[in-house]
Amino acid sequence: MHSDAKKGPNSIMTDLSTNLRLLCSYRPSISTVARDLGLNRSQLNRYLAGTSSPRSALLRRICDYFGVEEYEVRLPPPDFATIVKLRGLSSDNFSRVLRMHFDRILARNDPRIFQLSGSFFEYYWSMSTPGMVIRSLVSFAPEGEHLFYRRLERIGDPKAVVTRHFRYQGLALMTGDRVFMNDYETGAGIEVTQTVLYPDYSFRWRVLHGVKVGVSANRDHVPCAVRTYLERTPPRANLMTNLRRVGLLAPDDLDLPEHILPMIDNRTSGPFGFQAHNPSVL
Repeated sequence: MHSDAKKGPNSIMTDLSTNLRLLCSYRPSISTVARDLGLNRSQLNRYLAGTSSPRSALLRRICDYFGVEEYEVRLPPPDFATIVKLRGLSSDNFSRVLRMHFDRILARNDPRIFQLSGSFFEYYWSMSTPGMVIRSLVSFAPEGEHLFYRRLERIGDPKAVVTRHFRYQGLALMTGDRVFMNDYETGAGIEVTQTVLYPDYSFRWRVLHGVKVGVSANRDHVPCAVRTYLERTPPRANLMTNLRRVGLLAPDDLDLPEHILPMIDNRTSGPFGFQAHNPSVL
């Protein structure tokens, strides 16, 4: 049985307030914490005194600010103090500074980004298997005020058993009428990918196209830039049906729609930079 199951609500709240006080002790002042979090000082004091507990969304924001997990801040204070010491939260303010810059970027996020919610097939020429097209599955889902996504790649024939899988987790935001996607590979954790897309407003966000920057998945890890194209998955297709179509496709594969190849053609661009296709070609 989990230790919290043996505690009453008052005990859990006391642990939380004690741990929050420890975190605040590593900041210049309580007022600084309240200002950074956009809280009223008296409201924060109630949390620190244990007379009130923050709601889930606010607690997540507080944890992000201090660089800890939500379940950790509810641990018994001795256990939590050990975690704080190991992470060196007392020696630097990296998490706070990172969160400050992160919030500045997200403050410019266009709420239209949530129209991306749902699943897309993404197509682009493989960076590690020249001459083959990758079809990956990208699923966007809102969490609170942000839009996160997961991307699954299978390096192999969709009709065969594929052992090479790559999973990516990322955040999407929209600013300047463009969608920016940033993700990392969750296995080895050594690859970060950036994608910038044109939304297609006339098709109700059914298709998007742009440029992806990353590295090849082979041992050379060559930096690459390719044109990419996203298209919503069929409306009645379930997850397993979509996953079976993910993989490497030859350019003449009958399962590769004809309109895909012109949109991901990397042969022409410039003349002074590698550019996505102009939306007027759609």
